[in-house]
Amino acid sequence: MKPGKAKNGDFEILHKAKNTRTKRYRKNVDEAYEALDQIVIFINDNEKLKELSPEIKELKYTIENKNFVKSISIIDNLFEKLGEISGTEEFANKLDDLISIIDNDEVDEQKLLETSSETFDLFNAEVTWRADANKNLLPELIKYNDVIKHNIGLRLQTRLTKEQAKFVARCNSVHRDISLNF
Repeated sequence: MKPGKAKNGDFEILHKAKNTRTKRYRKNVDEAYEALDQIVIFINDNEKLKELSPEIKELKYTIENKNFVKSISIIDNLFEKLGEISGTEEFANKLDDLISIIDNDEVDEQKLLETSSETFDLFNAEVTWRADANKNLLPELIKYNDVIKHNIGLRLQTRLTKEQAKFVARCNSVHRDISLNF
């Protein structure tokens, strides 16, 4: 092949490489924007999580007093409520571990003490970081989202802005002869 001349195969390779890079870029951008969205949802669910504090205190009390039947009932109730709160999967797993220990015929006191301590510490940590993030981080995340939602986050928006919708409608409103399609 002479310099300056390209074969059809070269264009196909370049086209494929361009498509691959474009898809990779879009995937990275979409994942980054989804992460921002997810963090905001976690922070916004702060109050819902905080509302579980009385039940967590009651659970702690029932475990300390070895009222395991009542403890299981409280945990089951917590599972229902946790389903409505985003980002609580790890805490739900800890509660599941707690049920597994309590539900045995012979409760291992040491394991119960360790697991319940870890569970309550995790709950407190979740409430604390979300409250702090709600106060200090959320306003900045909202500003950041306002800046990037119409460029980086555009593909993941649920609705187009009025200006974008008009532009898309204008681009797609070209007459086409579709008679050969029948």
